[in-house]
Amino acid sequence: MLPIYEIHPRPRELSCVIVEDQGLFLELLSGMLALRGGLRIVATARSVEEGRAACGKHLPDLLVLDLDLPDGCGLEVAECLLKIKPKARVVVVSGHASDFVCPEWLNDSLQAIISKNDTFAALRSELDELLAIEETTAKPLPERNKLFAHKPLTPRESEVFALIGEGLSSKEIGARLYLSEHTVQHHRKRIATKLGTTGGELVQRAITQRGAFFSAQGES
Repeated sequence: MLPIYEIHPRPRELSCVIVEDQGLFLELLSGMLALRGGLRIVATARSVEEGRAACGKHLPDLLVLDLDLPDGCGLEVAECLLKIKPKARVVVVSGHASDFVCPEWLNDSLQAIISKNDTFAALRSELDELLAIEETTAKPLPERNKLFAHKPLTPRESEVFALIGEGLSSKEIGARLYLSEHTVQHHRKRIATKLGTTGGELVQRAITQRGAFFSAQGES
């Protein structure tokens, strides 16, 4: 009798398009992403026009883009992609990350805003978050997320929320999670929106939730 082997399906790779006009930076960024398991770079582009064409052809799951391009703003590429693939994710990588104001139409699709000064550690951390979401989409929510079942927090948002409960600032949270301060602030806004609260109330809620969690742990 022939032996029976259990066959595990290969995890789905996320397709990725990178839009960056600086040749050396594009090469370094592409090399780093190519080494990251779970991602497949399907195209690179160095202008808005090339970026639109690449997104129209490949419909990537992830768009990594610079804002300042020779023929316009990188957000034009993101807008083009999201019109044909609303569930795509976008990572903004810019030398002017601190000045970036996220337009309302991009808010739900923006994975991170990363400064070119701390690109690789921050981007790697955000990719870990994005790929973790893909891998656990069909799994039950973690115990600590059950309170937010109507609008569940992502794994990264849960981490940020927990650290807010420890009283850490956005800068301190960024240092702990290898994220830029701007990305942490973006996560805080999304958490507040999901929980239906404001920035000031969010801190108090996080502290209260942390206390309740540890009390429950002590009783079990």
